[in-house]
Amino acid sequence: MGSVLIATIALTSAASLVLAQSTRTRIREPLPLEIAVSVHGHHARSSINFSPDGAWIAHTVETDETVPGGPRMEARVTRLADSESIRLGGEHSSSWAGVWSPDGKLVAFYSDEGGEAGLWIWDAGARRAERLGSVVVLSHFGFEMPRWNPDGNAILVKILPTGQSIAAANERDDLVPGAAPSRFPDAGPDAPSVWVRRVDASNESIDSPDVGPPSERRPPTGPLSVFEGDLAVVRLNGEVTRLVERKAIWDWAFSPDGRHVAYTVEKGSEPASEQANFDLIVHEVATGRTRVVGTNARLRYGIEWSWSPDNRHVAWFPAGRSAFAAAAAGEPGRLMVASIADGNVTEIGEADVPSLVPGQGYLRPLWDPAGERVYGVGDGDLWEVSLSTGSLRRLTDIPGWRIGVVVAGPHDETAWTTDEGRTLWVIARTESGGESGIFAVDRISGASRASLTERKLYSGILNVDANSETGELAFVSTDQEHLEDIWTFDTRTGASSQRSRINPGLQRYELGSARLIEWQNRDGEPLAGSLLLPPGYREGERLPLVVWVYGGVHGSRYARRGSDSVNRFGLVGYPPFNMHVLATRGYAIFFPNAPIRVGSPIKDVMESVMTGVDAVIDQGYADSGRLALMGQSYGAYNVLGIVTRTHRFKAAVITAAVTHPDLFAAYVGGVHRPGYYEQGQGHMGGSMWEFPERYRENSPLFAFDRIDTPLLIGQGEHDGDLVPSEAIFVALERLRKPVEYRLYGGEGHVISKRPNVIDFWERRLEFLAEHLTLEIDEDGAVVLPAETP
Repeated sequence: MGSVLIATIALTSAASLVLAQSTRTRIREPLPLEIAVSVHGHHARSSINFSPDGAWIAHTVETDETVPGGPRMEARVTRLADSESIRLGGEHSSSWAGVWSPDGKLVAFYSDEGGEAGLWIWDAGARRAERLGSVVVLSHFGFEMPRWNPDGNAILVKILPTGQSIAAANERDDLVPGAAPSRFPDAGPDAPSVWVRRVDASNESIDSPDVGPPSERRPPTGPLSVFEGDLAVVRLNGEVTRLVERKAIWDWAFSPDGRHVAYTVEKGSEPASEQANFDLIVHEVATGRTRVVGTNARLRYGIEWSWSPDNRHVAWFPAGRSAFAAAAAGEPGRLMVASIADGNVTEIGEADVPSLVPGQGYLRPLWDPAGERVYGVGDGDLWEVSLSTGSLRRLTDIPGWRIGVVVAGPHDETAWTTDEGRTLWVIARTESGGESGIFAVDRISGASRASLTERKLYSGILNVDANSETGELAFVSTDQEHLEDIWTFDTRTGASSQRSRINPGLQRYELGSARLIEWQNRDGEPLAGSLLLPPGYREGERLPLVVWVYGGVHGSRYARRGSDSVNRFGLVGYPPFNMHVLATRGYAIFFPNAPIRVGSPIKDVMESVMTGVDAVIDQGYADSGRLALMGQSYGAYNVLGIVTRTHRFKAAVITAAVTHPDLFAAYVGGVHRPGYYEQGQGHMGGSMWEFPERYRENSPLFAFDRIDTPLLIGQGEHDGDLVPSEAIFVALERLRKPVEYRLYGGEGHVISKRPNVIDFWERRLEFLAEHLTLEIDEDGAVVLPAETP
């Protein structure tokens, strides 16, 4: 997760905002790396926010520049009428989290202009920004937004504790790289910072001649100290009142009447679990009295709660790893409702009701205007909770679709409605994953109707807003022809419109097209995956195939049968994963479904990947003699497991290998807690003492001697303790296997600095061409044989 520094940030350049001009002719040639690494996106954890009159939208853009902790952010406001976009912060600063005031005259946002993260105000009339007071704000995640009070004369923010320096705050932050001396060579702003070790085909170990690996590291601090700060009210005259001091606060909000403030404080994780516990606390502004209304509440990010519109209650959905596991085991979905008056908590739940926190666990309870009913999403259906009767009912299910978002403003406690409160609006996605849609739902009968369906990917919970003045919904949308931008849907006319244009450069190039590949595994279970093909692909061409692996993820959600326009896979995430770099050079890229079960992740990933690859070959797309694997993070672990069990792949590339290839070592000494393996992504289902054979069978290290696939490792210097990635290299070096280890200075879990991204892409392309024995033309594209088998 990206962290926003509160120290001085020096930037080499600033992106200027240029509106893209539409063009009917696109260039068909290899996508230049300089263009591929320049893609901007909307920050998924920062809200988009209509101005009260519906004329403007505040939003946060991730630029292609990097700062310690992730991409440099730009807070912007975009006018819907003409797509005019205004950057709120300075040209060389990071800014983020813009929120309109209730009267629509001001935007509160964060910026590090001047060397420290402060609270700023942009005046819409004067089109001028000024810092408000001298507080230093703390922000780790995009959802830590400034919150206006109902009167619009004060803002609630988390700030640096009294007496603590910026340097001390940065030093304690284990999400930010430490200040230990680095042995990387000094590199200019346009040069990569990389240390290389490799064992080449002659089995000779080769080290970079000038530098050695960084060795001294700052030990990580406790997980809760990272988030400690003071919660404060900052008035428009700069006056600061600290309400809470030195707490691990994750979320906060004024009550609708402004008399109270509620906030969540993380207490820590349950033993052998990734389940976080929070206290939900209410503070009376006038008197300073506080009451804990939720003790040890199971939440994921501490944001799955809301005020009732009548100010009498706060409610939350139990969320997080253990909450999901409990729901899967048959424990009913629940809503917890706490009384502000006496702190009593009422639990509302029924058998056969699923967890009411879908996806990433961001969804909060949304109320009706009277504060009598609450809406949530469970297992893709819309549910209604009645406080008066204590009952839950499935309000609607949409056949073939899974609801993910109930439309509401980013800080609203009530669900957004039209038709005088009769109609709710939801965003859903087909079960196959190929289409997204906006649906109107009758709040009384539950009847639903599709208002807009498209072969696109719509944004998640935090990137949706609505405006009652105009009747429009705003959401972030993307597909093959349209990169990530804000679109609106007019509920009155049914018209949709693109409102922002943040990637003019990439739109000049013809990109690849996606297809859905379907097959069955050896047990006859249906599987599917996305296949990205080069522009102008001719049926029957057999291409070198790169397989992207990530166990537990369904790659087919990025494509749809017969569609050449839906392709989120090719553009997903950060520049290192822009698979159009490969597609436009003549590769096919395959992302298969890879469902996994408890106790057998490597076996299950192997089964899904290999039967999927066979299907791509059988359907005539791939050259069976030119196969390669790629994987990031958990996907890197999956790749290692696969190459210990098959020799069919001629090359493999892994990045961010933070899972140790020996699960025993990872369980007791790795960066992950035991809960990661017992309950989480590790999929062991218990401790290593309970299931020692599971841990051994799923530890690729014990089978490294079977590997003959050349391996390229890309790793960020500050991505964990580097023990897993270095263990992989050392073990393969000892076995004299062909392996190359590229360690990038100043990088975290995702290699993101422009020179480093370009360097690693260049090396990946060389590595693939070499080991897949490909001929490359002067433009960098694959030359196919005149006749393919």
